[in-house]
Amino acid sequence: PAIDLQLLPIFISESVCRERRERAQTASDQAVARYARAPAREPYGEGIVRRAIKQAVAFVDRLYSSLAHMMRLTLKRLFAAVFVIFCTTLIILALPRKGFEREWESKPPGSFESENIGGPARRFLAERSKRPTGVGDQNILPNQPPPPKLTGEFDGLDPFEFYSSPSKKVLAKLARYLKEVDWSEMKKECPQNSTLAEYWSQTKRKKVSKSDAWESFYAEIGSCDVYRNQETIDNLFNSLSTLPIKEVHIMDGGTQVKLIFTFENEKQAVFKPMRFGRNYESDPNHFYFSDFERHNAEIATFHLDKILGFRRAVPTVGRIVNITSELLEKAEKKLKKTFFVSPAKNQCFVSRCDYYCDTTHAICGSPDLKEGSVQVFLPDENAVPRKHNRSPYRRTYSKKNQLADWQTNMDYCNVEVKKDKKYAHGRRLLDLVDLHIMDFLIGNQDRHHYESFDVFSGHPAYAVHLDNGRAFGRTDFDDLDILLPLKQCCVIRPSTLKTLAEFYKNPKSLTKTLHESMSADPVFPILAYKHYPALERRLGIIMDVLSKCLDDNGSKSVVVSVFHNPKVPETDPNDYVEEEESGGDTKQQPVQVQPVRGNAIH
Repeated sequence: PAIDLQLLPIFISESVCRERRERAQTASDQAVARYARAPAREPYGEGIVRRAIKQAVAFVDRLYSSLAHMMRLTLKRLFAAVFVIFCTTLIILALPRKGFEREWESKPPGSFESENIGGPARRFLAERSKRPTGVGDQNILPNQPPPPKLTGEFDGLDPFEFYSSPSKKVLAKLARYLKEVDWSEMKKECPQNSTLAEYWSQTKRKKVSKSDAWESFYAEIGSCDVYRNQETIDNLFNSLSTLPIKEVHIMDGGTQVKLIFTFENEKQAVFKPMRFGRNYESDPNHFYFSDFERHNAEIATFHLDKILGFRRAVPTVGRIVNITSELLEKAEKKLKKTFFVSPAKNQCFVSRCDYYCDTTHAICGSPDLKEGSVQVFLPDENAVPRKHNRSPYRRTYSKKNQLADWQTNMDYCNVEVKKDKKYAHGRRLLDLVDLHIMDFLIGNQDRHHYESFDVFSGHPAYAVHLDNGRAFGRTDFDDLDILLPLKQCCVIRPSTLKTLAEFYKNPKSLTKTLHESMSADPVFPILAYKHYPALERRLGIIMDVLSKCLDDNGSKSVVVSVFHNPKVPETDPNDYVEEEESGGDTKQQPVQVQPVRGNAIH
């Protein structure tokens, strides 16, 4: 149709607007349709967390894949390295062993090449060393070095003639001072030695049974010493070493392996098995409180205590037991669980204790025989009470603070011990000196407490020489600190001085007498020969210390039968309460174990 030219712009504008509206409506319809088809959107924060988790999972998956690939390569290299090491070890083991020396094949310290052994004894041991003997730990049965004969061997040479001879200067001083000593004072050391049977008969009208060796020994325990009658001890030793064993129990509270034997007569004893051979010496790096205990030390100390005239050690004898028939078959349940057969087909057991009760330190037989020491149980404390006394010369038992006051203060005895009411009067200080003289001879550093009988009222208690398992550890070392009670206090009994002087100057030496006393033991020889020159050397040191004490103080002040400090009021030394243990790195106090069945005297 005809369009007015004036209206043409208006027409074009309306067409454009209509077209735009249609496109906008179409776009709006399409957007609505897309929104309707799309899922509901998450909140903004949740979307970020979800994306982060997906990214982390993807990263871990990639990391795991990488590590797995690396591990496959590493395992291949590891197996290759192990195979190479294994083959190299086999090649080394297959090489000849010439030139390799084992530790136990070398000469032990204190052998016949030691400077402490003189000419005849050196030649004696040189000849004896040519004989085949067993070597190694726990190889005493049946191979054992033969002991020297008391009559001498090899062209009349005396094996007890040592290089260290008595000092002529010391002998001259002793001869002069011994003339000044009033030997009648020895009677005051023990005015009345009543046995337990006599004391109870007088005070309680009580009769002590003597039906077996144990009760005979208990009945003869004296107010001045543990025993007197040697026949009673011989009968006791025979019973301890031969009576059939009925039951075996673990001795609770011990630091090392100890067993309680119950015999067919219901009496009991403590058994310490052999751990090392006679030639074994303590490691110099071991502390005294962690050293191994030695069964033969208990036996030898008993005999030394006897020949020194103290008679205050607990009777101990050697015995060879069958681990299978006498221990395993008679053992309690918890002990029986520790038995096993070693790769060498020997019967072994571990037991239970604080130290060294593990498979590495097992006690093994040869193949099932085992040597040990058997120590009689003291009477039940309910019947015969005892006191546990802390020694004033007790060591620190610490790895950090190794020196006690008495080891650094040479006036310790005068300032502390002699002023203590327990030691200011009576026999207690002299007992302490006797005990440390014996400990110095045997090399025992482990003396922290001592026991005493608390049954003889009116009689001063004496120290029982108990727990000597760590003695005879080294022959090349003399611990002079053990002798400090004698050096600082400078007092000694007349009987002790007389005995030491006789052994020092007379032809029959201390070691020869000791050797003769131990020769009757079932497991003789008790000590390795190298301990004999060490004993004689230590006796010479004791006599030298005594000589200096006599020079400085005179015989009247040094040689006394009963000690008295006039500056301290006299009281009953038995009436006191023992102080408690202080804290620190200390060893557990050894306590005589209560018997499984009562050993009381009826």
